[in-house]
Amino acid sequence: MISQVLKKTWMFSLLALAVLSACNKDDSLSSGDVTTDNIENYVDSVVNEMHERSGCGKFGCFEFVFPITIAFPDGTTTEVADYAALRDALHTYREENPDGERPTLSYPLDVMTQDGEVVTLASADELDQLRMQCADSLRMEGHRGGHRGGHGGHDMFCFSVNFPLSIALPDGTTVEVADRVALKDALRSWKEDNPDSTDRPELVFPITVTMEDGTVVTVESKDDLKDLKDSCSQ
Repeated sequence: MISQVLKKTWMFSLLALAVLSACNKDDSLSSGDVTTDNIENYVDSVVNEMHERSGCGKFGCFEFVFPITIAFPDGTTTEVADYAALRDALHTYREENPDGERPTLSYPLDVMTQDGEVVTLASADELDQLRMQCADSLRMEGHRGGHRGGHGGHDMFCFSVNFPLSIALPDGTTVEVADRVALKDALRSWKEDNPDSTDRPELVFPITVTMEDGTVVTVESKDDLKDLKDSCSQ
């Protein structure tokens, strides 16, 4: 009788160990490199999708003017100051919502063109119109026969503009902006005060930009800025 009890106890212990081992294995997979890699791939994919949608990034016509706002499927939004903050926000969202729909860009959205113009886009329709202009200009130039949307890899931005800088407004005035927030405020104020204006604020040259590899480059003119932007996709 005792031996039967011991045998049952022994078998139960083996079963418990097997279950515990399986649980530990599942825990390891859920918190290990596989899941981390999947999240990083997801973040890359969403950033590239945003680049495709906006025509921004290394292979696009434009660059985001940060901060930008992203909208989550639950109706909430968050403002991100740069690409690092964007990636962090997407990473956190994916961890908390593994099966959720993807976040999207929120409007108004500011982008900078290859000519140094800063464009405020109030809606997805305005963004589509701007992207069509970009596509038309690339076709006219025979731009490397290629597509300049999101490609694999982290961030894939061409450069970031360094502050402080000056913005020339269409009314002939110039505004000095110390950081991204000040730039955003200046653009918003201009748009609110001149809702029907088709002219756009522009960067005042020379400016300095920081490339993806950390190199700081001085840009002397619109032509130099366009050449620099073009060089990113080569």
